[in-house]
Amino acid sequence: MYKVKIIKIKFFLVWVFIFGIICIPSFSFAEMQIEVQSDEVNIEMSPRNPQPYDDVTITLSSYATDLNKAIIVWKTGSSTVLSGIGKTSYSFKASGPNTTNFFDISITPVGSMSNINKKISITPSEIEIMWESVNGYTPPFYRGKSLPSSGSFIKAVAIPNTNTIKSGSGSITYNWKNNDSAEVDSSGYNKNSYIFKNNMFDNKNEISVVASSVDGKYSAENSIQIPTYKPKIIFYKKSPTEGILYNNALDKEAYMSEEEMTILAEPYFLTLQNNENDLTYSWQINGEKIVTPSKKNELTVRPTSRGGYATINLIIENVNELFQEVSNQLKLNL
Repeated sequence: MYKVKIIKIKFFLVWVFIFGIICIPSFSFAEMQIEVQSDEVNIEMSPRNPQPYDDVTITLSSYATDLNKAIIVWKTGSSTVLSGIGKTSYSFKASGPNTTNFFDISITPVGSMSNINKKISITPSEIEIMWESVNGYTPPFYRGKSLPSSGSFIKAVAIPNTNTIKSGSGSITYNWKNNDSAEVDSSGYNKNSYIFKNNMFDNKNEISVVASSVDGKYSAENSIQIPTYKPKIIFYKKSPTEGILYNNALDKEAYMSEEEMTILAEPYFLTLQNNENDLTYSWQINGEKIVTPSKKNELTVRPTSRGGYATINLIIENVNELFQEVSNQLKLNL
């Protein structure tokens, strides 16, 4: 009798166990789908801060539900631009400056009776990066900007070009990078400029900046490559009556008609830390080194006879920067 009761009890427990295995997963699966919340669906955008007319891709992802099985509907305004099962990404061309793209996204997870709604607005912003060499030498009245050579200090300035980012002037944070290295000390609130010294072994520097409003409503980013240029010497004639003839550079060969002629050398783009005393000048005439003139960058030639050529060589070296020197040669027809 006791054995019969024990067998019945065992049979009952086995039946309960099997019933639990069959029924419990279905309840858990349904409950898991119902509990998916809007903040459990992530939105990513590439590029993260689009400029006007950029090609943009929006992608949905979630660890809480399988979006590849969900019904997803993308709308902009009253128009449906994409819909179907597993439509987790949408690509489009961003609008022009000072306009906004709005998207409403409806997600129905598999097995769920309720929708997840996501909204996103994209306002393309544009920011420009201007730069110049801070200590690269250029002569008076030079119309261009100073170009950076090896060891130059360079200043980059972020200038917003669209109203959305301009409207945040005075409340923008700037994050600067130099060759993918975050420049923490140069980044921050209202730090719209960045000064750095380029490396003597680099041919270029890639500078990028992300400008964001403090309230996080808008942002813009851009990057540029700043090449390193080779400095150069350009010779000019110095007239006793007209001064330095900057409008007429002396080429590889020049003709001398006067009894004496003063040649001026300008070391374009060499870096100057203090003044021109940072530079040493080594002049040669026909291969013979001569005493450096009192005005180091001026050489007066007085031929003892006419006819033939005088070959003038000059080497200028920066005493504050390793390996920074420049040379040039002028053939003077006497």
